[in-house]
Amino acid sequence: MHRSLFSVGLLGLGLWGQEMYIRNDIVYVSNQDTLAVVGAPPGDLQVDGTGIIENNGGVVWLTGDWINSSSGDGFVTPRTGWLWMVGGYQRFVGPTSTFYNSIALFNNGGDIKEMVGADGRIENFLQLNDCELRTNTHLMLVENTDPNAITRTSGFVSSTGSGRLGRRTDRTATYLFPVGDRQLGPFRYRPVEITPSNNPHTFLVRFANVDPTSEGYDRTSVLSPIELANEFFYHIVERQQGLDAIGLRIWYDESNDVYTDTLAHWEVPANRWEAVNTQINRNAGIAQTGMTQSAYMETQNWSNFSSPNFALARIRRPFVIYVPDVFSPNGDGSNDEFLVYYRGLARIELRIYDRWGLLIWRGEQGPEGPIRWNGKTQRGEDVPEDAYVFVVKGYLYDGKTTERAGTVTVIR
Repeated sequence: MHRSLFSVGLLGLGLWGQEMYIRNDIVYVSNQDTLAVVGAPPGDLQVDGTGIIENNGGVVWLTGDWINSSSGDGFVTPRTGWLWMVGGYQRFVGPTSTFYNSIALFNNGGDIKEMVGADGRIENFLQLNDCELRTNTHLMLVENTDPNAITRTSGFVSSTGSGRLGRRTDRTATYLFPVGDRQLGPFRYRPVEITPSNNPHTFLVRFANVDPTSEGYDRTSVLSPIELANEFFYHIVERQQGLDAIGLRIWYDESNDVYTDTLAHWEVPANRWEAVNTQINRNAGIAQTGMTQSAYMETQNWSNFSSPNFALARIRRPFVIYVPDVFSPNGDGSNDEFLVYYRGLARIELRIYDRWGLLIWRGEQGPEGPIRWNGKTQRGEDVPEDAYVFVVKGYLYDGKTTERAGTVTVIR
């Protein structure tokens, strides 16, 4: 094995090439120097055999893939150097797991940086900037216990299956896990924040952008007062190391997410979703999440990691329907509409019949009421003063229905 040195002085531009293969060598990148591998394509850098890079404060600058097929970590640690991924679509490729010094991701025609074939660890810092780090089924573990070891603008980490974003902690501070997904469903960014104790801990997080039922956690298997768990996504939060309780905060989109009553935890061996003691902040910081309207659910002193699964959930509420018996659609601004108020229903249907049983108007409304009839037929014609039969059919969240009928008098 020999030691290859790259040092070019003030410009900090080391070795330039379209691809680079390091086998049984130590490549040394000195402070403020750059080892650049630029190609169109490939721009790949591969270490093999006993090859390794000793990056003592410089930058390894790639437009292609990082490939580690060596017998070691790929980089010498502890060191303060950086790996910059500056191309379009790029990959971190195995089969050997890499121990990176620090990683920075850049969007130059492609914002996806993907892990293929092996896990990874980061000694110091991960800068996501505006890129997606797609771990797939692999783990990317940030060893640096500084709460600011992960930074971003609009970037995030996505995972599938057993994939995770991991962080080590050693202080009572808020640690951000900027997780989201756009592979398994519509794009969602739903980060997690964990506030641990001063003792050493390791946490692994995945945002699962799927119905939890599809991964073995039946959203209809619940303990009252929960009615249903979120059908669109759930979170996996594992405590791999440590024993102390934590503060757990899960962010969601107040304008789009519909299960916003409580946080639920998948309990074992009961194998059901159960309500967590939850505090909700519906006016949280937009800058933190990058979402249009962000909020979070929070639980304190949480120590139950028998299962790592958490979901937003809806609480069962008794349904109520209120129907008036008279209204006057004369345009005077008072009691001009027939308003049916309700709550606890997924949707409601209102039908109006005349005295001969002819259906003259029909309408539907979702969970946010009331439903309104303005005293006109379906064709927009005013109905005359008379008594009309109404039928209200309510659809409950569990698929059952309820129905009420009566008469309402139109006075003009």
